[in-house]
Amino acid sequence: MFLKQQKPPSPGNFLFYTLLALFVFPTGVFPTGAVAEGLMITPYLGYRVGGNFTDIATGLELELVESDSYGLIIGRDNGTNNQLEFIYSLQSTQLEASGIVSPVVLVDVDVENFLVAGKRIMNKDSGAFVSGIVGVTRFNPESSSLNSETRFALGLGGGTDYPIGKNFSLRLEGRGIATFLDSNGAVFCGPSGGCLVYTESNVLWQFEVIAGITFRF
Repeated sequence: MFLKQQKPPSPGNFLFYTLLALFVFPTGVFPTGAVAEGLMITPYLGYRVGGNFTDIATGLELELVESDSYGLIIGRDNGTNNQLEFIYSLQSTQLEASGIVSPVVLVDVDVENFLVAGKRIMNKDSGAFVSGIVGVTRFNPESSSLNSETRFALGLGGGTDYPIGKNFSLRLEGRGIATFLDSNGAVFCGPSGGCLVYTESNVLWQFEVIAGITFRF
């Protein structure tokens, strides 16, 4: 076990708040006009929280430490209100144990989401939308004694893809993802079958807010 170390501020935070400022800036600065149909690619920065549970073997409170996330969304604007999107998201974080004298980091872990979203446009002028999400979550511990694990995931999202030009839009979104664990609540397991965590919960919840620029081709 290692004592928790403070991470330096992420350079992604500056871009995140810059994108947020663009959204609240007077929209008259940007010539909106008609939005082009076609392929849509959205690189984004985000912030993810959640992933809390209790280890029934030790009684310790465990959590995936909240941190920055990064991702890419690929979709196609077909001119209708219904669209299909493919989402990749990565959070590099740590599994931390609390409930003792000071929190300790158990293992560094990458949390990856591979998702498909059915997106429903609610208002074309503002780009407001809601989405239903299905896919998998992959836990990749940075430890040779623990295996990577892939689990089924479901989620909901909503936000805006606000046009700032014919081929560009500003995307702001919030989403919640539920990842379903094994029936015994085991997670972060090794090749011999032993697991780092056993929890009574079979669902791991995480919530993410993102900001990105959508490019249309």
